[in-house]
Amino acid sequence: MSKTKQISVIGIFSALATVLMLLEIPIPQLVGFKYDGSEIATLIVGLMIGPWAGILAEIIKDLLYFAIRGTDVVGLIMNLAAGIIFVGTASMIYIRRKTKMRAIMSLIIASILTTVGMALLNIVVYPPYLHVSYAFILQNYLWIIVLFNLLKTIADSVVVFVVYKKISVFFKIENWEKKRIVEEKYESKNLPR
Repeated sequence: MSKTKQISVIGIFSALATVLMLLEIPIPQLVGFKYDGSEIATLIVGLMIGPWAGILAEIIKDLLYFAIRGTDVVGLIMNLAAGIIFVGTASMIYIRRKTKMRAIMSLIIASILTTVGMALLNIVVYPPYLHVSYAFILQNYLWIIVLFNLLKTIADSVVVFVVYKKISVFFKIENWEKKRIVEEKYESKNLPR
């Protein structure tokens, strides 16, 4: 894929990720937690182009979201951290050998690492930020944080697994070039009229 095409794909999916982030869905049972499917778009970029592209799309998405909503910086940084762990891990594993089994393995490992990483990060960041004790976070919120991140990454993984192949085929320039070659072949003068 050419550099121009890569930049275009990153831009398109960063914008889509920002829109998906703006369409956040509050989870009534988990007060303060909201689901957004923004990592679906950034993960597709990471799987299609590479980890650097997925992480760049994640950064652009969060900067655009901050420019639009002017939200809590700590929450935004936590979202960025979750996205970088999830997208970076999955795309780094998948890019080495692009098979269906490798995709499943990369999504499972990324979901687990994101869940564990965000649990640890929440334990370190939120007690001083919220002015509560570490014990309070461990006793009252750790299970919610783990459950939320696990369910979010699984939902994002399932959607990406279902739609990735169709989307990646559409955006890969190699397929467009093959299509043009085939069309030119059939447009030649050698065909019966």
